[in-house]
Order: sequence, then structure tokens, then C-alpha cells
Amino acid sequence: MPDNRPLNFDHEATLEELAGVGKNRRFDALIDDDEFEELQVICRRGEEEIPLAKPSRAFYFGDRNLYDQEAKRFDQEEKTRILNTDQFRGNLQVFEELKRACQRGFVIPFVGAGMSKSAGLPEWKEYLLGLCDDAGLSRDAIRERLETQSDYEGAMNDIVQRLTINRFERDFERSFQVPEFVTGAVTLLPKLFDCSAITTNFDRVLEQVYLREAKPFAEKVTGRGKANAFFRAIPAGERYLLKLHGNIDNATERVLNQSEYHEAYGQDADVNMSFPLPKVLRRLFTSYSFLFLGCSLSADRTIQTFIRVAGELGLDGLPHHYALLACPSDGNRRRILDQRLADAHITPLWYPDGEHEHVELILGLLLD
Repeated sequence: MPDNRPLNFDHEATLEELAGVGKNRRFDALIDDDEFEELQVICRRGEEEIPLAKPSRAFYFGDRNLYDQEAKRFDQEEKTRILNTDQFRGNLQVFEELKRACQRGFVIPFVGAGMSKSAGLPEWKEYLLGLCDDAGLSRDAIRERLETQSDYEGAMNDIVQRLTINRFERDFERSFQVPEFVTGAVTLLPKLFDCSAITTNFDRVLEQVYLREAKPFAEKVTGRGKANAFFRAIPAGERYLLKLHGNIDNATERVLNQSEYHEAYGQDADVNMSFPLPKVLRRLFTSYSFLFLGCSLSADRTIQTFIRVAGELGLDGLPHHYALLACPSDGNRRRILDQRLADAHITPLWYPDGEHEHVELILGLLLD
């Protein structure tokens, strides 16, 4: 008598399995790499090995439990390697906290010149040092001022005075032309932060990488311009770019030389909280979590403003702020920097000094 019961296809993928395909993209890429021999998925017909188009997919559907175990082990090893947890023991806890905040949409990227350097543009210190010969100034003396005193305003002022403003303005914009094809860590930002962003950079790197990901900024505003529009855009979920110190081609709303810093922040390297930029920064710093990227967080006006706000409100009155930072190899410099960060209520995620490729690796981990 024939068995008319319905067949039970145990091999069919469940919705849970289908939903999980591709979630371990780093691990899958490794399994699919022909040169990776530590863990292989092999299909044989007798003695003949049959190549698989997607070994990771075969592994996933062939033995989901074993796949999950190996993927978890790989993930832990990657975190240990990329976060340098042997050297920086607090990194893993900070990373997990930051990742949860990013996933919930609580974090706004605060982008500095280091991210544009990864796209091929000159770092700000390198740019200023490159002007010293034409300005007739000692490169070593200017380097000393920048590295030990963080006197970017004063150095910039002296360079422009010696060059003359007309000569400086003539070449400034050309020096920061965005390459046609941007690469590096900055290209991960639209994938990780589909939201508004803040930058102290004058260039248009962020505009280009967000546009290439089909996520263009609806508007960009400056710190000395119509910054209120930026505050309205954040809760509305719109992509606005706040160019804190202005655009490269607009001197009227720019903060670049010493007189412009005085107009925006106050006189004599102090911070006047009633001035335009400190007011904007205070409102943002007390309302949203920042992730500082490509920022040295040296003792400039911006970090002074954050320290001032943290001192007035107390650490309990602020959201958590984070930074991806190279850890100074000199112990005293590290202590000074770490104290400055603590005073501003900024928690660092350290990576080894000079190994800036870790920024892209850490951002990749946040995307997983």
C-alpha cells in the first residue's frame, strides 16, 4: 500500500537560517578565500575534489552549529587582534559599548583631518609645514610649536602673514582638491553612519563619499552660519553635514586664521561660551554622543570648549563620547592626553602609535 504521507524535507532552509546568511561577512570571505588553508570546506567525488562556488554557504547550510562556533571563534580572535586587547585591556569593553550605541543610532561622527589624509589629502600639520619654506620660516621651529604647544592658530597666523593673505588664498583650495576615487577608512562612514555628521575639515571628502554611496547630504551648514538647521535635522533623521569651521571656498564663514578663531571662540586663546561656535558645540555635546575620527584632540579651542562644558555640567550631565586614537608611545604624552580626554568626558579606543590603518579595521568591526 503506497505511503501518502507528505514528505518531510529536513534539508530545507528555515527562515532563521535564510535571515542569517551573510551576517558573518569577514568569516565568510576567509572561508571563500582559496589561499586560506587553516579551515576549508571540501566537496569530493571519490578522489576528485569538486570546487565550490561558495564554500562558506555550503558550510553554513551543511552544519549550522559548527559554522556558528567557528564564526564566533573567528570573531573573538579578530577583536583581540584589531583591538590590541593584550596591550589595551579596556578596549574590548569600550568597543562593545560603542557598537551598541552605533547600532541604536545614538552616535554622530565627528570627523577630523586624519580621515581626509586616508583619502589622499594632506594632514593639517603636514600642510602647514609644507608652507614654511615659501614663508621663510623654520620648519623645525614650526614643528616644535605644533607638536609641543598645539599652537596651530599662532603658526597659521605667522605663515599667512609672511606669505600674504592673497598668496595663501590663491593656492589654499587647490591643495585640498578631492581625488576622483577616494579610498581608506573614510569610505566606511556612510555605511556605518546613515545620519548627520560633523567635521572640522574644509575639504569635500565627506560630501563625495556619502554621494558615492547614494546617501547625499540634504544640506550642509557651517558653525558660523545657519547651524540651527542642523539641530532640527538630527531628530528628523535627515542627513545634514555641519562643517564646523566652514567651507574651503567661503572665507566669510570660515575659521582658519587667528583673527577668525578670535571671532568664533573669543580672544586670547580662551573660550567665550557666549560666542557662536562654543554655543553650537555646547548644545551638541550635551545632547548627542560623538565618535571622534581623525582628530588629534590636542589642546585646541574645540577640545577646550568640551572641557569647559564638562567642567560646568559635571560628567553625570553628559552623554558618553568616544574617540579612535593612536596611543602615544611616550608615557608622559599619553598621560597628558588621557587626562585631557577624561576632563572632556571622552573615552578613547586606543591603537598603537603610528598604525593608523587600525581606524579602518575598527570601523569594519563596528559594521559587523
